[in-house]
Amino acid sequence: MHWWHIVLLILICLAASALGLVWLCAYTAKKVLHPVSKRKALYLWPDEYKMPYDNVYFTTEDKVNIKGWFIPYDGAEKTIILMHGWGMNRSDILKNTYFLHDLGFNLLYFDFRALGESGGKVSSIGYLETRDVRAAIKYLKETRPESCKKIGLYGLSMGAMVAICEGASNPQISCVAAEASYYSFRRVVSRWAWVHHKVPSFPIIPIVLHYIRRDLHVNPERYSPKYNIGKIAPRPVLIIHGRYDSIVPAAQAKLLFKRAGDPKEIWLVPGAKHNKCAEVGGFEYKQRLSDFFRRYL
Repeated sequence: MHWWHIVLLILICLAASALGLVWLCAYTAKKVLHPVSKRKALYLWPDEYKMPYDNVYFTTEDKVNIKGWFIPYDGAEKTIILMHGWGMNRSDILKNTYFLHDLGFNLLYFDFRALGESGGKVSSIGYLETRDVRAAIKYLKETRPESCKKIGLYGLSMGAMVAICEGASNPQISCVAAEASYYSFRRVVSRWAWVHHKVPSFPIIPIVLHYIRRDLHVNPERYSPKYNIGKIAPRPVLIIHGRYDSIVPAAQAKLLFKRAGDPKEIWLVPGAKHNKCAEVGGFEYKQRLSDFFRRYL
């Protein structure tokens, strides 16, 4: 074999490797933005906790149909909007937060776009989902103004990111409880890709983020909680996070807490993994969440 044959073979191998790398990055970006396999059916409803409820429907500014539940408390003028995480639906957080209704609050649950029973095919781990919560607030103001004179937000994981962003930009929000929130979009995509698919951060993730920015026509990193949590003050923030969270390490919760203004609280739940704070925290979880909303809403 001549030397130029060897050079040509090496170039072909490098080109194939580069194409394979590009394909892997595009595939990973698609898995993040198009979570078809993550859409699952509801399995729990408010009447199982003896709470009457209304099925509600509203449409976002970009014409995505959102479906949820409104759980009224007779005569209540305060509403908590509760938001689930990526790959989840409203049933997943109902079981851990329904007790807030007994405190005298109306509750509004809804499925984010591309998940649960809501429309849409694209999930953005937060950026597009801020449109969903804005549509939820608009729906409340237009159809039930007497029930939402004060509004509090609770979010889990992706929902926590949305709660932080909406709390930062909307002065009508009285308080924000953020559980298992990520610190930055770049970090959470990198961590998710490694934990679930063993995709290394370098050189893969910068290319993955390029495809995500291209498909969304925006840089979602700019909407990360680290840039927004400080804008919520002087309205209060409660940060809840599992000490053993492998998807979003507890160090990120500490960084968010430092950036938040007063009044602020943080609880790192011993032994809890990602999205498991309620399960592990038990009575103390209910007590801390209840005390927060009773005090500030």
